[in-house]
Amino acid sequence: MSGAGKLARALAALYGAVATAALAAVAVLGDSTAATYAAGLTAFWWLPPALAVVPVAVATRAWGVLATVLAPAVAAGALLGPLVLPGRGGGPSDLRVATFNVSGTRGLEGLRLLVERWRPDVLLLQEVSPAARAQLDERYPRYPHRWYGATSPAADGSGDDGDAVWSTLPITSSRPVTGLPAGARPAHVVVLDARSAGGPAELPVLSLHLASPCIGCTSWGRANNPAGGTERAARVRVAEARRYAQLARELAAAGPVVLGGDVNSSDFNEPLRVLTGDGPDGGGLTDVHRAVGTRPQLTRGSNPGFARVDVVLTSGLEPVADAEGTAGGSTHAPVVADLRWER
Repeated sequence: MSGAGKLARALAALYGAVATAALAAVAVLGDSTAATYAAGLTAFWWLPPALAVVPVAVATRAWGVLATVLAPAVAAGALLGPLVLPGRGGGPSDLRVATFNVSGTRGLEGLRLLVERWRPDVLLLQEVSPAARAQLDERYPRYPHRWYGATSPAADGSGDDGDAVWSTLPITSSRPVTGLPAGARPAHVVVLDARSAGGPAELPVLSLHLASPCIGCTSWGRANNPAGGTERAARVRVAEARRYAQLARELAAAGPVVLGGDVNSSDFNEPLRVLTGDGPDGGGLTDVHRAVGTRPQLTRGSNPGFARVDVVLTSGLEPVADAEGTAGGSTHAPVVADLRWER
């Protein structure tokens, strides 16, 4: 074997060993450390190379290399495999739901593009600042029914981080979510009358924004993040997910429910696993992207982003299709989900 070949084999083995160790750390430590949280969040970028190494290792009989990359390859297949399966979703839909973190006033152009291109029936919005709301109140008559939540109590007193629900369907009520951990953003269950769309008289929806991670932030940033630094924020985020999972099970017992928003976690992070899990502590929710998505949908950042953190989750509605919209200045891209009533 040439010197270049030996070097390539050594580098592949090193990659496999590091990736396997990272997977083990994520599995054992979850989101409890900044490193494992970031590793889970960015798994889309460091797992797929294992899929390319496996056939080369087999062809060259590099069994040691194969052993090191096998676990990352299996994990990458689980992450990306559903995106290439044929026959995912399709057909007519009854309801179009979009979620979008507008990042204050920065994402207003993205919101315009979202409404004009996709015309969602329901919009679940995050980070709607008072300045953004002032610019939006007289726009988009398509959404006569609007609800705005309380802003988060930032330590500097700015309080400019609130959620909203816009709807073509009547909003009949709202109630605050209780039992959230300290440092969590406030949230409400907003109830829509979906009969005009062929659905039930009560469709509960939630616009979610789980605790921000504050990765690498300064002491000033930690003080101004309601959930604190990265490790504390991770604990808050998991506790939020468990409370929302419990709430989702309760709501789903009565009929369809939709949750959507910026969950600041991806497929290999604990909060999203809790929300979609089927165990006693899981929410049992269907991740629309995992069900019918055909693209990576890396929504944090743009073209592409570095992680999928914006999701639409549902119970009692069948996923038909989903798409990623244009960020338009926001730090997030919107997600659009087409759904139909289960019959």
